[in-house]
Amino acid sequence: MTLIFKRQYLDRIAGGEKTATRRASRPMVKPGGIYRMRAGFFEYLPDRIRVLRIYPQRLSDMTSKDALKEGFTSPEEFRREWTGIYRSWDDDQVAWVVEFEYLGSDRKL
Repeated sequence: MTLIFKRQYLDRIAGGEKTATRRASRPMVKPGGIYRMRAGFFEYLPDRIRVLRIYPQRLSDMTSKDALKEGFTSPEEFRREWTGIYRSWDDDQVAWVVEFEYLGSDRKL
């Protein structure tokens, strides 16, 4: 399995500015697993991440610290991005949080 990211986030991930992602449904990844990244549905990248944690969280429970892990300056900025992707925002919706570390590109594992 893998995680799909928008191309605009790849530099943030590689630079350690984005260390978490929230998804509307539970991704098929496990803590401790190492996964190749994808840009969009068809482009597999040589970059890999290790999943550190995965847990559910209501959207309204997101903190400023959580937003920073997502690569955003505030929960409001993240909310705009989420709404752009999923077309709506519901404070009670549970998102799946995947915290990860970037392992690099073409790394021998």
